[in-house]
Amino acid sequence: MDQSFSLPQELQTSFQRIMPYMSARLRNDQQSIEAIALYLKLGGERLARIAIDAYNQTHRLQDAADQKLRLEETLLAKQMENENDDDEDEEEEEDAGNTTENDDPDNDGY
Repeated sequence: MDQSFSLPQELQTSFQRIMPYMSARLRNDQQSIEAIALYLKLGGERLARIAIDAYNQTHRLQDAADQKLRLEETLLAKQMENENDDDEDEEEEEDAGNTTENDDPDNDGY
């Protein structure tokens, strides 16, 4: 399926006009470029611009969802780390708080 992408000469100028509206991520994706070229062939520049706007919005939403997921994972990891630290602190406090009757100066042994 290694087909080279070629755009008819009559669509070259229109394609060059709409390319700046594509995000850099889309410009590097061969499948997206071919899809936009197909929209350009079928519906002209106007339909291709609408498709580009939709692609750009989809990629922005996907990027935001990915970023949110990474932030949530980081937050969860920090919370787990803090809980582990708190558990260790509590154990140390319990160990330090255990005294015998002989260690307590106020204890008269009664």
